[in-house]
Amino acid sequence: MTKTPKQATADRSPLRQRLRLASGLVLFAFALTHFLNHALGLVSLEALEAGRWIFLAVWRNPLGEAVLFLSLLTHVALALWKTARRRTFRLPAWQWAQLLLGLSIPWLLIPHVIGTGVLSDLFDYDDTYRNVLTILWPGVALNQTVLMLLVWAHAMIGLHFWLRTRPGYARFRASLAAFALLVPALASAGWIGAARRLRLTEDVPFPLTGEMTSFSDPLILELRIGFLALIGLVLAVLVLRLAFGKMRHTIEITYPGGRTVRVVPGPTLLEISRMNAIPHADVCGGRARCSTCRCRIMTGLESLPAPSPTEARVLARIGAADDVRLACQIRPTASLAVVPLIPAQTPRNRMTTTGDAYYWGVEQPVAVLFVDLRNFTGLAEARLSYDVVYLLNRYLGATARAVEAHGGYVDKFIGDGVMAIFGMRDGLAAGARGALAATFAIRQAIDALNAELSGQLEKPLRIGMGLHCGQVILGRIGAADGSGTSGASARITALGDVVNIASRLEAATKEFAVSLAVSQDVMDAAGLHCASGKETEIAIRGRKEPLRIFALDPPTAFADADREERERVA
Repeated sequence: MTKTPKQATADRSPLRQRLRLASGLVLFAFALTHFLNHALGLVSLEALEAGRWIFLAVWRNPLGEAVLFLSLLTHVALALWKTARRRTFRLPAWQWAQLLLGLSIPWLLIPHVIGTGVLSDLFDYDDTYRNVLTILWPGVALNQTVLMLLVWAHAMIGLHFWLRTRPGYARFRASLAAFALLVPALASAGWIGAARRLRLTEDVPFPLTGEMTSFSDPLILELRIGFLALIGLVLAVLVLRLAFGKMRHTIEITYPGGRTVRVVPGPTLLEISRMNAIPHADVCGGRARCSTCRCRIMTGLESLPAPSPTEARVLARIGAADDVRLACQIRPTASLAVVPLIPAQTPRNRMTTTGDAYYWGVEQPVAVLFVDLRNFTGLAEARLSYDVVYLLNRYLGATARAVEAHGGYVDKFIGDGVMAIFGMRDGLAAGARGALAATFAIRQAIDALNAELSGQLEKPLRIGMGLHCGQVILGRIGAADGSGTSGASARITALGDVVNIASRLEAATKEFAVSLAVSQDVMDAAGLHCASGKETEIAIRGRKEPLRIFALDPPTAFADADREERERVA
């Protein structure tokens, strides 16, 4: 099908986002290596110079300079382009901070670039640390320090809001925060300490000649004036767009509760919500990296172009209906009635969930284990309530300890059953091995409990366990009202077909009269083999092909296989 002009325009936006991200990562790599080089000043001036040669080998060669220059030009140009196209300045605080920091950096960066790279290329000037520190200290120390802090803060904001919806980020967030604080602190202490020692111990002459300064000073002034003119042009475009926009045709957007706003076509639905102070969930900043801004289009769906490949990919991942669209990607040209599907957070609760990927949900491959106590109803009928609770707590406690000892996470207790997740932190392979080891540990714990309570039980306690693995959605279900991450809403749960299959395998242990049913998928993920047990296939509702499983009683073969694998690797 031939794309309409609107669709082609929509398709270019993800490309701009990818270019902005790629160029930003290149600039971050340059800043990081530069800062780490500065930190060597804590050792000595000689260490600074030695690190400089490695830094120059990467960045000051034809390829490195071309990549760096194009990345800087691309990043600044796309930032100004996006600013000029904004329809509203009702932005989250983090986007305001990133915007203002980004616009401030070139003003401070221009003298540094001219005074190092440009003079080095055009004149007989060697921009060694000895020469550069002589220029910077003490007269330009404040400018340099502020520049470093602005560059680093801008980069950290961008990285955080790019990574925060990704699996595993929350686990390393504290370490990354420490890294984010240490790098600029060590870099500043390094170059300032080296500059002070150099000034106290050596009388280094000012390295710039009159010819160099007569060239660089006017150039710096002209570039700064040019940059200010460029910002002025962007602001002029904004003013003109707003002025002419008021004279253009308007459309109506109707929100739940009957609230209707009139706008000029052009902005995205998310921007329209911001322009009119209408709360709208939005985690990724309108970059189609999440689906939290999604809306159901009640009327006017036919006026919207088909989703771009980026939007279609996100909608497909969440299994969205045809009338669900991403507010950050659609630009209404006719009146719409919409219903946002994710509640927007209030400022009070936003602080508790910022950066918590599980609040919004992440997709991740894990192993899911179901454990159920057999014939617990019969046991409970013949006992006092105190005895029932005591017995249940002993069983659930022993099971939970075995799960956690092997790297698992107790999702929930379901009466006399337990649902556990493995591999959330260490990946699917380690999670599958941990889950298999946990089944053996749980069986041992139940045997020990039976031995302890042998005089109190007419029949030993028996359990059934089902274990399967694959892609699931992990999220804090029940926290969407913004109640924080404590209590029940703090529990992370797994959703998806893998959970249903694991539960089905637990039920299958009754059919096969065994204590464990585990899928071949788990064995493959763990890289282990099953030395015993019954190998068979079972039908799974909704799946065309049967599922290959192993039915075991007791689950000792996995412990043996696990030990064999460790011995083989060793």
